[in-house]
Amino acid sequence: MHKPQRPCLLLAAFLMAMIVSSCARSQPAPSTSAGKGCVENFDVATDYFPEKATIEFAENIAVEYRRFYKVVTVKRPSEGGIAERYVLVLCGAPRPLLPAELAGAPVIPVPISSMFSDSATHMPLLVELGRVDVLTGINEARYVTTEPVLDRIRQGLAIEYAPNYVINTELVLAKKPAMMMVGGGYPEEYKTIRKAGIPVVINTEWEESTALGRAEWLKYMAFFLNEEAKAQRSFDGIRDRYMALRERTRALPRTQRPRVMTGVAVRGMFEVSGGESYVSKLIADAGGDYVWSDNTSRGVMTVDLEEQIARASNADFWINGGQWESLKGMLREEPRYKQFKPLREGRVWLYNRLVNAAGAHDYWSRGVTRPDLILEDLIKIFHPELASQHEFVWYKQVPAE
Repeated sequence: MHKPQRPCLLLAAFLMAMIVSSCARSQPAPSTSAGKGCVENFDVATDYFPEKATIEFAENIAVEYRRFYKVVTVKRPSEGGIAERYVLVLCGAPRPLLPAELAGAPVIPVPISSMFSDSATHMPLLVELGRVDVLTGINEARYVTTEPVLDRIRQGLAIEYAPNYVINTELVLAKKPAMMMVGGGYPEEYKTIRKAGIPVVINTEWEESTALGRAEWLKYMAFFLNEEAKAQRSFDGIRDRYMALRERTRALPRTQRPRVMTGVAVRGMFEVSGGESYVSKLIADAGGDYVWSDNTSRGVMTVDLEEQIARASNADFWINGGQWESLKGMLREEPRYKQFKPLREGRVWLYNRLVNAAGAHDYWSRGVTRPDLILEDLIKIFHPELASQHEFVWYKQVPAE
């Protein structure tokens, strides 16, 4: 049998290697990793979002990942409103061919380079993600309590676009932020801004019925920044700490759970947290027995003042009331408050430990992102022996005078 000569085999192998090497060089590799930069050489087969976040507690948001874009849904943008969807395309990638149900959805290149915000609750999300650098506009500076954001305002890196609740549309259009994030509703100015090509996206974390569900909107912010991995790690830490704190009170029998009331009198009525609200669930997780726990409202509800007296006159603690400086001041505001045992015994607590000169509460800003700290404050109020090493973050006892 004729055997090929060895030099021929070596030459053939060499030529084949050259061909393979040349072909490999002619196929450009994607130039971005994990969605951290823009695509320079697009490859349709590459998953550009390997770092994905999953939604665990938030009921009002959802995300679907495609190879080079993601579809983010706010299921209930307003009371009775239809779902809103946003198509987030990795910058540098081609605009995707979208199905009919996404035909009107805003298409937003991500990661965004700048944003305007109309709510103080958005700012701690940026701090938690280490991305305050993208914030270039806020509605009203006087309501900001987040120090890194205040620094940006002082340096002129973030401007005020809606002083005294009036949106300066011309200023917004001139600055051309990559996105506006708003807390709810669409005034005429936002419609004009949308028509000008600036995406207006809604953030309704305040509609969530659990504290962890509200905090999980950290991931919503991360979708626009391609910071899912960081958001997942941060939220997991907050969740685990919250769960560990909750375990301290889970075994307490009802006889050891103090009765807790909330709210404030308003023109003969009483505004309280509903029985299915996040506040009610925080009270339960902190080892309290909420006086309206059998109610099915998920938000704030209004009851007759006499009905509140009948339900809560013998409560042990009163939290989350008005802007009270003293117990005497409470009685001057509403003499019938004296019928509530927590006032008579000096057990009224408010979240006013951190308030700026304009009266803005840090609780309503950073508290959304850190429910674990709220829970520990409440545990120390209801069961001080279970949180003896904790220093209060937001809550403070109302003094007698």
